[in-house]
Amino acid sequence: MNLDKQDAGPLKGLLVLDLTRAVAGPFCTLMLGDLGARVIKVEEAEGGDETRHWGPPFVSGESAYFLALNRNKESVLLDLKEESGLAALHHLANAADVLVQNFRPGVMEKLGIGYATLKPANPRLVFASISGFGLTGPDRSRPGYDLIVQAMAGVLLANGASSSGVADPVKTCFPIADILAGQFASQAILAALLERQTTGQGNHIEVSLLEALLASMPNLSSSALTAKQDSIPNGPIHSSIVPYQVLKCRDAPVAVAVPNNRIWKRFCAALGQPHWREDERYSINQARHENRAELMAGIERVTMQKDAAEWLEIFDRHHIPSGPLLSVAQAFDHPQVLDREAVVTIEHPQLGPLRMVANPMRFEGRSTQYKHPPRLGENTEDILEEFCPSEVSASQKQ
Repeated sequence: MNLDKQDAGPLKGLLVLDLTRAVAGPFCTLMLGDLGARVIKVEEAEGGDETRHWGPPFVSGESAYFLALNRNKESVLLDLKEESGLAALHHLANAADVLVQNFRPGVMEKLGIGYATLKPANPRLVFASISGFGLTGPDRSRPGYDLIVQAMAGVLLANGASSSGVADPVKTCFPIADILAGQFASQAILAALLERQTTGQGNHIEVSLLEALLASMPNLSSSALTAKQDSIPNGPIHSSIVPYQVLKCRDAPVAVAVPNNRIWKRFCAALGQPHWREDERYSINQARHENRAELMAGIERVTMQKDAAEWLEIFDRHHIPSGPLLSVAQAFDHPQVLDREAVVTIEHPQLGPLRMVANPMRFEGRSTQYKHPPRLGENTEDILEEFCPSEVSASQKQ
């Protein structure tokens, strides 16, 4: 991937003040930084962002988790319990276009740096609050960790499998509520910035992990709300589409999706079972859903006769959506991922060459720029000298 240093990105000139830690907030500001915004990450001197300590794995003392979420940022140490730290933050907020925070509801207001306090000095400020459950409601102060949100949104049960009629809850392998909330927040920030071009005014926007997750399950949410049908433990199968799951082959499983009847007819041909196309038990998806157990047993009796690679070649020939089951490491070695240059190498002053996932957003004629994730407090002195009066800068350096 071309890393032309002259190309600063579509958000060049935008200043983002990042008062977030953990995952949802840093993922939001990561997206803005990758798009060219200048992101100043405010951290506490005692340990900084908690993800700096999440591991293993660590790479030469740096948390792999932290590295993944904090490139294209600068780190400044401020003690917000001290008057000098709050004064420095006010200077930064007055200069910022965007402030993103994920303190528990009410904390920013108690510190005197809530939106209502900052707005008069900087009416163009877009102030984004990310929380677990929202700024209002009986659970507003409940700690908003991804696992808890997945549990309360119904994901653990819907994602699990049923064993002897009892649901075995299963968490997603990555913090999906955090990532979705961060993505929704970045989208809301861009919308507020666009509106600001017309009104000249910023806004206070908020996103909760719980609502982000509920909004991201359209099939399950709609089934519960409109059809009064609650989710059941689905495990690796689809709740509505059959077949849309992993199939056993002679040596290894493959993933196969048959989302409509056109593909179903091709799938029957690929399996050498053309009579299934007109069988009333299987001819339409609703019938296949009603006869899922019998159908899947019949399908796997066929797929177990060949190896996975043979079936993938057959499915490709018949234009059946399918793919191998890969580990994450194997995915990065896949020819498609390599051809797309979906991994970039960034030079880190401590770690040397650092391989990272590229941002998936691409713009014609423009290359995303990448700067190493900052070491704790790496940019404190420079930032305070740039944005704060000399007396504030001097007190922070003591």
